[in-house]
Amino acid sequence: MRGVWYCRHMQRGLCYQTAALFSSLLLAAACGGATTPVSSPAEGSGPVLPDKTEATPPAEETAQADETPPKKAAKEEIPEPTFTPDMSVDDAINATKLTERMNVDQETMSKPLEDEALYAPCKPGTAHFTFRVAVWRGKAVAIDMTTTPKNDKLAECLKGRIRGLTWPAKVPSLNTVGYSM
Repeated sequence: MRGVWYCRHMQRGLCYQTAALFSSLLLAAACGGATTPVSSPAEGSGPVLPDKTEATPPAEETAQADETPPKKAAKEEIPEPTFTPDMSVDDAINATKLTERMNVDQETMSKPLEDEALYAPCKPGTAHFTFRVAVWRGKAVAIDMTTTPKNDKLAECLKGRIRGLTWPAKVPSLNTVGYSM
């Protein structure tokens, strides 16, 4: 309250000047300032150049350093998974647990399987079949198949036809697709 009474008895312009000065002092105190004064070079001493504490390496060392290939990022190389014949899709998924996942959409994955001419050489007749395929780099690496009625010969023929397919997405990742007919 004392500041309000003090401003009422002063002239209005002087009161605003006092408030502005007080605000400036508070701002300067809050921001801090340089604790040591900046020294300026003596007149006539010329431009001030920064000290170079690092010595430049000889030309031979520089040329050798430029010839070495840059190191790859610290990304660890993961070996290519091993797929065995007649492995299940679940086994293929487990074999690729450490690899990076790159999803390919189901429409792209199922496109090669939709052509009925693919299955015609196996002569499925009225048999129905359902399968799930694991694809790595555009090739089938594992196939789970059931036929109704059960027909092992038909299943092996269909698996052979599917193994002969090539998918357009040849990514180093395991993608699965299911199909029924």
